[in-house]
Parts: sequence; structure tokens; C-alpha cells
Amino acid sequence: MREIVDQVLAELETSRPFALVTLISERGSTPRAAGAQMLVRSDGSIAGTIGGGLLEATMMDTAAATICECRSQVTSLQLAGRSVTDEEMLCGGSAEVLIAYVSPGDPTLDAVAQGVAAAIAAARRVWLFTFFDSRQDDVEVAYCLLDEDGGTVATPPCAVPDLRRLVGKVGVHGLAALPDGRQVHAETIERPTRAVICGAGHVALALAPIAAAAGFPPVVLDDRPEFADAGRFPSALSVVALGSFDDAFVGLDLDEHSYVVIVTRGHQHDFNVLAQALRTPAAYVGLMSSRSKWAKIETGLRELGFGDRDIARIHSPVGLPIGAESPAELAVSIVAEMIKVRAERP
Repeated sequence: MREIVDQVLAELETSRPFALVTLISERGSTPRAAGAQMLVRSDGSIAGTIGGGLLEATMMDTAAATICECRSQVTSLQLAGRSVTDEEMLCGGSAEVLIAYVSPGDPTLDAVAQGVAAAIAAARRVWLFTFFDSRQDDVEVAYCLLDEDGGTVATPPCAVPDLRRLVGKVGVHGLAALPDGRQVHAETIERPTRAVICGAGHVALALAPIAAAAGFPPVVLDDRPEFADAGRFPSALSVVALGSFDDAFVGLDLDEHSYVVIVTRGHQHDFNVLAQALRTPAAYVGLMSSRSKWAKIETGLRELGFGDRDIARIHSPVGLPIGAESPAELAVSIVAEMIKVRAERP
């Protein structure tokens, strides 16, 4: 839901029905993992993706039928074609998909989607539950949202402690079941990751839109007002003109969901900001530097009392080693490394 919540809310404001397609389980190799979602509108257009190719095309056709018949269903698809001439996909796995019919303006889904959007905006973690019974031809689908404090949006089919236990079961087994036989799919809406880009030069200009597209909405910092101009960074959450880099992160509340990229205009600024970043719990600290520059910076950090564990947190040279040279190439390599770090986190 996180990826398409804005489109869900927009469609709920219309008088049209639509279908919400969720990859609820997968075995073997599939284009995307369980939890991927796609919205299919009554005109056939889509938002989001469950992996593209034949799987997505087949589910789009199935969703169109779901909308016409005003009923939800669960279906399976084998992705084990034997050769490139087969019509089946060659991934080698299988997928189970829930195609949920959504009536115009569905008040429950609207309330849940509003809750998801609010949680994202407030950087809160919530869990979205989807309940359904795959044993029926006409599947009844229900939704519920649970926040960290135990509050819910929409009426849950069980007590809050039981909902919390379901989160663990779904995390281990993919799907869980209620005593009445209904299945449960749960999606964790994590606190959003963000990129804090220190420096607003050429690399930052290329980096900000790519980071935003990859789920790292950026905050851009620079001590030059003519560079720290919001008009230069339309994809940024905010652009901050600092008085200096001495207190670069004041008011930003860097946490374990923050990814710091240091691309300032000078090594002294880089060193200053890097030392500040290491005093935060940021998930990622990347520094653009040459090997000779890095050696001097490492020496300076150790003189300030930073140890091996601190030094090990720093990604420098920043980005995956793909031979990047231009600002655009550097931006791709940096974001790729950030994605890798995010994917490997518990």
C-alpha cells in the first residue's frame, strides 16, 4: 500500500470501482516479493507493479473481470515456462495473488489508506492487515490498520494482542490464519527512509531526483544560499540554507532511517560534517573522496577519538564500484549502495 497509497486515495474520491491486486505469497523465483501491489482502474490503467511481464498482464486481465463482476478472488499462477518459446514466464516460481474488488468510495479502505498516508507523513510505523477467505469463490476482503501504540483504524477481527502475534507469524510464514479459517496478509509500513545530502552542487543535483524515486526523499543542505535554493531541487522534501556546516543537522533529528551523503565543496566541510554524522545513529554515511583525501580524513577522525567501529560505518569512496565518473553516474552508484544497505538491514 505504501507505494500506491496516493493513487488509492485519489481513486476512492471518484465514483468508479477499481481493483487492488496484492502478491500475497510466492515460491521460488518471482519478479517481486510478496506484498507488492498494483491498482487497476476501471479503464484498464494501473498504478504500481507486481513485477511486470506475463504475471502482471494476466493479473490486469483478471482484475478487469473482477471489476466487471464486482467480486474479489484469489488466483495462482505458475511461472515455470520451459523455454523462451513458452507463453509462461521463466522465473521458475509460483505466485498467489489476491485481486480485491473495491466499490466506489469504499469507506473502510478510505479510512485505512488515510491512516497509511498519515503514518508516512508523521514517520510512524504501522501494520496494514488484509483478511480474506480463499476457500470461497466470491472472496470477502477486509482491512485493518494497527499502530505501535495499539490504536487501530477499522474494526479488527480479533484483539490487538492477537494482531501483534499475527505480525510475527506473517513475517515467518508469509501468510497466517485466523481461527475461523480466514487468511491474513500483513504489510509493515516502516518509518520512511530519507537522504540527507550535504552539499548542493552538481552531484547533489543529479542525486536528489534519483534518491527520491528510489524511496529516499531528500533533504539538501548547503551554506551557500544561491545553491541551497528550493527551485533547484523540486524533488526534495526541503532545502536548507545553513549559516555554516558547524551545526549541519540541527533540527533534522537524524535516526536509523536517515542516509547521509556528504558531497560538499571542500575537504574541511566534508570532515566537519562527517564527524557530526558519526555522532548520529544514521543507517548510512557516505563520503565522496579520493583515496588520498580519505587517508587524511581517517587520520583526522582518529585524532578526534573515533575508533574502528566508527570508521567502518563510512562508505568511502561513496557508491558501488561501477566505474562512475559523471554526476549522473555517481548518483546512480550512490543510490544503488543506499538501496543495498537498506535491503540488508534487519
